[in-house]
Parts: sequence; structure tokens; C-alpha cells
Amino acid sequence: MRLSKHFATTTLFLTVLAGMAWAAAPESPAPPSKPAAENDALKMFVGSWTCAGTAMLGPGKTVKIKATAKVKNELGGFWQSFIYTEHKAKDYPMAVTAIGTWGWEAQSNKFVRAEFESTGGYVTGTSTGWSGDTLTWDLEVSNFMGKMSAKHSFEKKGDKEFVHKMEARMPGSPGPVPLFEVTCKK
Repeated sequence: MRLSKHFATTTLFLTVLAGMAWAAAPESPAPPSKPAAENDALKMFVGSWTCAGTAMLGPGKTVKIKATAKVKNELGGFWQSFIYTEHKAKDYPMAVTAIGTWGWEAQSNKFVRAEFESTGGYVTGTSTGWSGDTLTWDLEVSNFMGKMSAKHSFEKKGDKEFVHKMEARMPGSPGPVPLFEVTCKK
């Protein structure tokens, strides 16, 4: 009988405590009705781009490449999607297509990015935004070469031109290795 009374008292106490916690819990905030103002920093990318530059094929060996990029606002302007397509050439048979999304993420106070590539690889990353005319992404890359960290920077050359380049810490490499440098124009 005494044990039963103890369980009843404990149950009553926990029920009251749970009710107090529920009553004290703040209401969930309403979702935002419009995209964060920070996304305006990416609006220059919207549109169709023609790109040309160089890519690394191996230690000390680069090749000229051509590509196209298409960027558009998605999901009410909360995100941008992009498709970046390199063109195959005799000297560059392993052209890559990348499909991804980026935008502002308020909880981390950063831009976030997810990307999937035609080689089976994927990329995730963050950026704190523009510093002058340069937007730099800190990336984690996973592809046929392994897992690596990378920096992908975009340098604005005007409203209709930017240069983007990437360097990565390749598996077994003592330091960052430049992977490509490409100029894109509207």
C-alpha cells in the first residue's frame, strides 16, 4: 500500500511538472513570410552564364575548359539553384556537371550550400558572405579522389562577370592544390 501511494504521489508530481514545463515553453515562431535580406547578396548570380578558364588534370598539368552556368531563384526566393556544366573536349574528357542549391541560413548566420556532381561526388559548405568583391565558400568535398576540404571563391568583376576558382587539400597533398580558375560572363 505504501509503495502504491509513493507511485501515485510521484506520478502526480511529474504530471504537474510536465504541465508547468508545457505552459512555460515558448510558442514556436511562425515561419518567415519572405526570404532573408541576406539572400540579396546572391542576386548577381541569377541568369545564364558562359564560362572559360583552366582546370588541373594532374600535377603541373592544366587544360583549357569551357562551361555554362544557369542560376535561378527557387522556393519563393529562399534559395537559389544552379547547374554548372563543363563541356567535354579532346583534352578534357572528364567534364563535370554540378547541380546545387545555396542560400541564407539564419540559425548559423551563414550561407549554406549543397551540391551533387555527375561524377557521383557531392559538396557541402558554408560562407560568411562577401568580403569586398569576393565570396568564399569553405567546403567539404567527397568524390572519386576521396574526401577533402576546399575553398571556392567567387570574385565579382562587375554586374555581368565573375571569376570562380577552387583549391583543395587533396588526399596525400602537403597543401592546397588549385583545381580550376574560370571566368563567367552574362
